[in-house]
Amino acid sequence: MIEWLTDTLFATGALMALVLVLRRPVARWFGPGAAYALWLLPMIRLVLPPLALPRGLLPKIEFAVEPLTAAAAGSQIAAPAEMAASATAAADFTAIPAAELPAALPLEPGLLEQVPWTTVALAAWLGGAVLFLVWRTVTYRWMRRDLLAGSRLVAHSGTVRIVETPAINAPLAFGVRDKVIALPMGFLADVDSETSDFAIAHEMEHHAGGDLLALIAMQPLFALHWFNPIGWAGWRAVRGDQEAACDARVMAGRSRAERASYGRLIASLAGGTRLGLAAPMAGPLSGDKPIIHRLKALARKDVTPARRLLARSLFAMAIVTVPATATVSYAAMDEADAADAETPVLPAPPVPAAEAELPGASEAPEAPDAPEESEDTAPIAPQAPPAPEAGPMQETVARDADERMQEAQRDADLRAADASRRAADASRRAADAERMAADALARAPKVEETVSADGRRRTIRITRKDGANGTVVLQHMVIDEDCPADQRREARAEGKGSKAAVVICTGEPKAAKQAAVNAIRAARASIAANGALDTHVRAEILADLDREMADAQSELHGT
Repeated sequence: MIEWLTDTLFATGALMALVLVLRRPVARWFGPGAAYALWLLPMIRLVLPPLALPRGLLPKIEFAVEPLTAAAAGSQIAAPAEMAASATAAADFTAIPAAELPAALPLEPGLLEQVPWTTVALAAWLGGAVLFLVWRTVTYRWMRRDLLAGSRLVAHSGTVRIVETPAINAPLAFGVRDKVIALPMGFLADVDSETSDFAIAHEMEHHAGGDLLALIAMQPLFALHWFNPIGWAGWRAVRGDQEAACDARVMAGRSRAERASYGRLIASLAGGTRLGLAAPMAGPLSGDKPIIHRLKALARKDVTPARRLLARSLFAMAIVTVPATATVSYAAMDEADAADAETPVLPAPPVPAAEAELPGASEAPEAPDAPEESEDTAPIAPQAPPAPEAGPMQETVARDADERMQEAQRDADLRAADASRRAADASRRAADAERMAADALARAPKVEETVSADGRRRTIRITRKDGANGTVVLQHMVIDEDCPADQRREARAEGKGSKAAVVICTGEPKAAKQAAVNAIRAARASIAANGALDTHVRAEILADLDREMADAQSELHGT
């Protein structure tokens, strides 16, 4: 048990450190949801039981004990002679009373050596884990009591209660069985409908995604690491990744204008609120600065299906690799071997003396001599019977057999000819079908596609061959990614006897780019005017938004 606990501690600590290193690159490449899913790896290792393997998988190590045995035997032989010499020498001296001999004092170990340090360390570790869980449970109950004290019910959404309470200044979701969303007093009346809808949608997504249950399930993991700084850093990272993943689920498929409005909502609610096991709209501003990373995540594009498939494949490989860190135990096989070793080996029963003294008991009986052959007893070889003479009956049977063979040959020739005729008919029908298919393919329209060198302009031509007029162009389309999508489609003549070329613009609309620039500018103004933010944090957020606005303006003007 102690070995499994220590192995689990080191393995989960190493996995948490690995997740802390990989979460940012994974979030950039595969989205916030993938970074949040990485925390499942230490949880899998936490509940992984020890693996019992056969001891035969390990090499058996044996030590040579013959020299030690020989030396011990030599010492036993020499011991009586030395004892006899000592006794003879002692007879020449006067015997000393036993009372006058100094008593041999036993050496007692020191006080520190008597302390079972392993037991003390294990008790302190597990006791701290239990206190950690009790502290988290008690603080959560206190928080729930304070939030519901003086609250009033404003709405219901399925099994979720929506209340307003004076205890907070930002929306908050809590509760697993009794699900509640707490809003500041007058929140629905003071803010616009879009902002309140976003806030309630975020907290509803926490309940729908099981984020609160996930936080409760992860408490034993962080309880085992209550003394480990990696555990506390992991807890803050889990909270930030959970909030970013919830933001991504809420903003999935929404426009950049809606993302900018959502980012302004997060920045305005960044004043902080009590955490515990709740899921606040804006995470804590200390430590890893999750507000900055959440705003950066909102500015990124959605993950492509190819990257999403690659992320799922890598995550499946990681889950398969986690059992390699399990505690391997050989206790079951060792106990079986020990039981076999303790079983006494009984000596073979002695042979009775009566059986041992039987005459001829150990002599094998001699084989009888083979009888000698003589001329009278020599074996006589069998003689073959004389061959029968051919008669009229045998000639009749042979003639009937020849006639049957000739008839079977004629039937076989007829069947072969019939099979050859059917094969020729099948070949002729196959040739006709191939000719008809070739004619149909020749008359069918063909699609030709060409791509420009930069890959942003594709030309699709649908043509058909005409025996009299040659190649006729049925459709000519140009898909241009450099052309803004908010411009109307253009058409121009291609040539004599051909259809007009249709130009389809698929580039990002200029109106959307301008809306994105305006949204980022509004978000910057809102954050700059927020006095509740720390000066250093506000400066970093403003610098990031300035870079985002510069990128958006360059995309707008095509530079």
